[in-house]
Amino acid sequence: MTNLKNLKCILLGAIFCFCAAVPADGAVVAGKSSSGTADIAANIPEFIILHYYSSIALNFATPESEALNEGGNTLDVSWKGDTSGGEELAAGNLMSAKMELDGTTTKVRIPNVWAVRGFSKEGTANVTVTVPAGKEKLSNGESVITISNVQVSDNSETGASITTDLNGIARSRATIGSILMDLDFSKTNRSGQHSGGQYTITASTM
Repeated sequence: MTNLKNLKCILLGAIFCFCAAVPADGAVVAGKSSSGTADIAANIPEFIILHYYSSIALNFATPESEALNEGGNTLDVSWKGDTSGGEELAAGNLMSAKMELDGTTTKVRIPNVWAVRGFSKEGTANVTVTVPAGKEKLSNGESVITISNVQVSDNSETGASITTDLNGIARSRATIGSILMDLDFSKTNRSGQHSGGQYTITASTM
C-alpha cells in the first residue's frame, strides 16, 4: 500500500508541474533569442584586360582588268616619220575605269579587332591608337602604301583617343571596337605583299 501511495504522489506531482508550465490559453511560451546585423563591403581592384590581334593582313579584292576604247585618231605624217595633229591621250582625258583611285586615299575600316573589359574608378577606359615612328609605310621594294589618320571606334565614339565603357570582367559584356585608317596608293606600283606598317593600341582605366 505504501508503494501505491508513493506512485500516486509522484504522478500527481508530475501532472501538477505540467499544468503549471502550460499557460491557461494553451499557447507555448517562446524561448529567448538574440539577433545582430552585419554590414558587408567589398574592395574591387582596378585593372583592365585588352584583347587585340598582333597581325592583320588586308587582302584587297581583285579589280576587273579592262580594255577601254578611246575612239579613233587621225594624224598627219611627214615623209621623215614625224606626226602632227590628231588627238593624244593625257591623264586628264582618259576614260574612267570601273576601279579608280587617282592617287587619293582609301579609308579602310577593320571591324571588331580589339576589346576591353575590367574595373575602373569611373567605370570607363581610355583607348588610344598610335603609329610608331617609321611604321607608317607598307613597302614592297620601292612600291609604298602610306598609312595615316589611324583611329579607334567603339561604334559610339571615333578618334585617335576615345573614352569607352567598361562593363565588368565578363567576356560576354566586353566592349568591342574597330580600327579605321587611310591608305594612300599614290606611290604604289607593284602587286603582292606590302609590309612594315604597324599601329599600337593602348587601353587605360579611368
